[in-house]
Amino acid sequence: MTLYHFHLIDPTGARRELKSVHLHDLAAVWREIGALALVRAADGGQIRVTNESGGIVVLVGVFTALSLRTPRAA
Repeated sequence: MTLYHFHLIDPTGARRELKSVHLHDLAAVWREIGALALVRAADGGQIRVTNESGGIVVLVGVFTALSLRTPRAA
């Protein structure tokens, strides 16, 4: 398992750590991003995920993350 750190970067550029959690794979990271996006939708901004060594794994806008969660009709 890898330790991932989730941060919120608000529209003013301020950064705040939301949580750190051990996850098995990137699919689990994206599920966590989707859940955080639901909670943070009113805040806007971006969600940044870094790994144990501080490298950026994912950087995605909150609204984009929400759109990726939404099932689409074919």
